[in-house]
Amino acid sequence: MNLLQMVRPMKLPRWLLTVFGCATITSHLHGAETVEHEGGRYHLHRVDKADWSRLELAWTGTNNKPLGDFNGLRQHLAAQNKKIVFATNAGIYERGPKPCGLTICAGRELVPLSLRDGEGNFFLKPNGVFYLDDKTGPGVMEAAEFAKSGLKPRVATQSGPLLLRQGVIHPAFRMNSPNKRLRNAVGVRKEDGQIIFVMSDRDDSVLGRVTFHQLSRFFLHLGCEDALFLDGDISTMLVDPKPDAKFTSNTFAAMFFIAE
Repeated sequence: MNLLQMVRPMKLPRWLLTVFGCATITSHLHGAETVEHEGGRYHLHRVDKADWSRLELAWTGTNNKPLGDFNGLRQHLAAQNKKIVFATNAGIYERGPKPCGLTICAGRELVPLSLRDGEGNFFLKPNGVFYLDDKTGPGVMEAAEFAKSGLKPRVATQSGPLLLRQGVIHPAFRMNSPNKRLRNAVGVRKEDGQIIFVMSDRDDSVLGRVTFHQLSRFFLHLGCEDALFLDGDISTMLVDPKPDAKFTSNTFAAMFFIAE
């Protein structure tokens, strides 16, 4: 098995499932903010300081098996008499589905930090970690830097590449890159620690396809100096979905969510 197969074992089927289900995506973004910037169109969900404690990360359910997608997450929450207010896929994964790197849910480390080298977006160094501690707040940090930090957050996910660190765009990104894809990411606004989840527009085949450099500049525009890429073609976001919403079957590993 080559590395690409390990990290992306079902890419084609998942991509096709997403395309066939794309007509339903916009209807799941009732409360999302939509912004156009430098030729890209994005959907945003912001988490203010007052709601930090509501943001959670889940990979497995009570049976310790992967939830798999938003349908699995909805069933998991329904058993607790809760519903999804916001959700998005959290990062790149390998067979399982298992996150490729650090995954901390409710203060428990389920997957350790990975500093190994490899091929693919996850390994485009520097990669990084998004973390959230309700006392010290959220942040995005380079993976090796996080390993030395001593931080023990309530929530954390590792992905790659790192879009921004202290206002500097990843050195591998190019303004004139022809590689435009659907992408989602998370950043932290320097001014007040607001967490901003961003997904480019799935339904627009022109404005919804952006480069890494373009996406990084958008986070700078939003006031973020630190931001982390989460994933590409499979990326999906839910904001205030209707109770009877039909979610397209997909394959995710960890998922960010807010429930009520």
